Amino acid sequence: MVIRRAHGFLHSPMDAADVPRRLFRIAGAWTGGEGERMDFDDAVCRIETRPALLRGGMTRRDIATLSHGDLRKLARGTFVASETWDAAWPAERHLLQVAAYEQRRRGGVVYSHLTAALLHGLPLWGAPPTHVHVSGTQHNGAVSRGTPYVSRHRCAVPDVDVVSSGGLVLTAPARTVADVLRTTPRDTAIAIADAALRAVAWDARQRLYDADAAEYLRAEIARRLTTGARGVRQARELLELADGRSESAGESVSRLRLHDLGFRRIRLQVSVGPYFVDFGLDDAAVWGEYDGEVKYRDVAMRHGRALEDVLRAEKEREDWIRGLTGRRVIRWTTADIRSPGGLRSKLYRFGVFPTPNHRRNAESPPDGAHSGGDGATEW
Repeated sequence: MVIRRAHGFLHSPMDAADVPRRLFRIAGAWTGGEGERMDFDDAVCRIETRPALLRGGMTRRDIATLSHGDLRKLARGTFVASETWDAAWPAERHLLQVAAYEQRRRGGVVYSHLTAALLHGLPLWGAPPTHVHVSGTQHNGAVSRGTPYVSRHRCAVPDVDVVSSGGLVLTAPARTVADVLRTTPRDTAIAIADAALRAVAWDARQRLYDADAAEYLRAEIARRLTTGARGVRQARELLELADGRSESAGESVSRLRLHDLGFRRIRLQVSVGPYFVDFGLDDAAVWGEYDGEVKYRDVAMRHGRALEDVLRAEKEREDWIRGLTGRRVIRWTTADIRSPGGLRSKLYRFGVFPTPNHRRNAESPPDGAHSGGDGATEW
């Protein structure tokens, strides 16, 4: 097996000089909350093996006793402190599981599917993975009894789809996203696909979107969706819908919900004067804003400002947008998009419905609006 070192999402040689690369790091997917995030190196340092515990003076009886309290068994012969596990976010817990499996991993397998996505730094939405996913030609697709936390996929992974980063061997980004689109729930899949496109195409500082880079990656993912494979119909539907201008997993799932409700003229990151709005719902002539709770709880995301100051600034921003455009701003939270009916109920309470004519071009701006270059659109 020829293994390439991972340097982010790669582009074709012909456009390498023009399309900036977005680098991925081996780290836990950011899931919200306060404090430092655990990366893979941190996870490795937190793993305790049975031989190490015995060398440290513990007896087998001590280990057996502690595994029901202060220690949590992750796999045969590998443990983590219970307080570390309890404090970890879902993606961080999966990193700990990967670090435990890495202690026993043998050659010929690569990390794949949702495990590879999290190792590439893509965001987790929904239930955390309960198994470490690996792929190789010697597997039968079943979960091994000897290692019940590992899901082994029997499939050939060509050399071009294998990369190495941080000492780990995993499927390359395009292959990883293709596998996730086929095998995970729609919410999880769209959040990861959007994040992959965002990594190569969205410049958050300049508010510019590199459509060529996004379409190149989209084509690379599509090439790995084989007709007849399990889940390929869902994968192709979501890949067509994916858009790297969604700036968070919550925005991605919001857009999926809106699409399922029948909204078609959805614009993203719309420039209104000095501000940007998450969604322009031109079907209903309103603005939409997803409010992730973390931006209010996390001091780092508030840039050191007091919560009262953040809320006051948000109100001033909303008043300005409403006064300039004459459109209402409808806000929703994570709780509203956890189920398909949640956002429907929220919007319907405010009298917001999609237009009956769903065949209109979703990219066509309303009268008086124009494009803001290759990135956000302008009011």
